Amino acid sequence: MRSLVYIFGLFLFVGPTSLESQNDTVKFKKEDISITTRDVINIPGVIEYSNTGKRMPAAILIWGNGPHTRDQEISKTPMFKIISRHLVNNGFLVMRLDKRGFGKSSIKYPSSESDYTTIDLKNDIDTAINYLKTHSKVDTTKIGLIGHSEGAMIAAMLASENKVSWNIQIGSVGVSGKEIFLEQRKRNIKRLGIPDSTSVNIRRVFSKYVDFINRDFTNDSIHYTLGKEFLIAHGLNEDDKRITPKFIDQLLDGFRNKWNQCFFGLDMRTYQSKITIPTLIVMGNYDNQVTVDQNITELNKSLLEAGNKNYEIKILSESDHFFLTHNNLRLEKHKPEEMNVSRSLLNSIIDFLKNYN
Repeated sequence: MRSLVYIFGLFLFVGPTSLESQNDTVKFKKEDISITTRDVINIPGVIEYSNTGKRMPAAILIWGNGPHTRDQEISKTPMFKIISRHLVNNGFLVMRLDKRGFGKSSIKYPSSESDYTTIDLKNDIDTAINYLKTHSKVDTTKIGLIGHSEGAMIAAMLASENKVSWNIQIGSVGVSGKEIFLEQRKRNIKRLGIPDSTSVNIRRVFSKYVDFINRDFTNDSIHYTLGKEFLIAHGLNEDDKRITPKFIDQLLDGFRNKWNQCFFGLDMRTYQSKITIPTLIVMGNYDNQVTVDQNITELNKSLLEAGNKNYEIKILSESDHFFLTHNNLRLEKHKPEEMNVSRSLLNSIIDFLKNYN
């Protein structure tokens, strides 16, 4: 069932829909578990499922970027906990994990983007898949992945290797990490009202700096040379006394880590073009982090190239990158503890899964 939902003459919005209560409607069991990664980190989590005697389809929820635990709280809303309960109510077993370095993980990281890479997280989820295959309640022919943002990238990577039976990518990426980053910087520059002539020069240097990170971010000489170019591109004179190593570090040193090195070098076309299993991609029409305009065409092209006959791409109205709503409407500024997961997102997930489980 190949389905691309068109809007603006090309793609069509999927608007807010009705949904049964997000409160529990069935009794469920909860198991505290722990997996051991390839590099011997213990990552705890939870498995939830309805109290039945039969084997059931299973899903692993995969976090987006950030210091997330098993609930993936966004604006104090436990996004993954809500999705999990909805899946359990519909007959699924669900695994949620703390991210390596956070929650009750056996190792603690000071930040979320410097001590591991997307590949490390992918390997952690691969270990989780193997764990589920040994669970007595799991139908091992029906294990799938649901990933958000960076988690969507991880889901696509593992799906391209046929590690699972289906995958759902929320806020999915169809281009390279470098392209995503540069597009985000372009929008930020525009929002700041910087003139186009200056913007072009800033983006040119940013592109060079990303390539530097991707090659070898430890080279201080290149870092400071490009940092000087970066400041000159903003309008400073070459002999401006403000151009110092300290100032350059304040602006750019945060990009020098292995997470960015990995992210900038990943081209999701490589993975999306190899996915042949059932795939649902959900994007928000107000997403300004991973935009529809930048990614939708490449996602569709890649899945067509893969020969995937069972994919859907949905663009949800009233949705940004986090798919949280207040009274079923998107807010420009979230109200902590008052948001809920988009009803349209939850229904889209279940509608898709009914076709393949």
